[in-house]
Amino acid sequence: MIVDVQKAFEPPAAFVKKLEQYSRRFSRRVYTRFINPKDSLFRTVLKQRSCLPGSEDTELIIPPQRGDIVIDKTGYGLTAAHIRRLKQKRITRVTVCGLDTDACVLGVMFSLFDAGIRCYLKEAHCWSSSGLHKPALAIIREQFPEIR
Repeated sequence: MIVDVQKAFEPPAAFVKKLEQYSRRFSRRVYTRFINPKDSLFRTVLKQRSCLPGSEDTELIIPPQRGDIVIDKTGYGLTAAHIRRLKQKRITRVTVCGLDTDACVLGVMFSLFDAGIRCYLKEAHCWSSSGLHKPALAIIREQFPEIR
């Protein structure tokens, strides 16, 4: 699962290249894309202005291929509908990577785990713009010990 690797978050080019190469190992990839509607708490409380529905900054940097799944989400984690979609595809284990380790990556992992889907973090393929990457990894290692 490639979490929120989209134009708005401007990850380093070397990170994107490494992630894209790694993602080729998988026959099916699941992408999440953060969408920030006009009335969201991300806008009203956190003052985040990016990722308006349909805007260019929601564009995924690594283009999905045929057979990949794209999930548009409006929060940190996945909704019950997103989880149902994954389970309908018989997805029972997920390797997670992407952006930001301390926010959406962590939120997605908690969502997957709570839904009974085993999740593994690919640490080398995560990044945070906030500077909280290492503290987030400490939380993930504690909560999800089966890291790959």
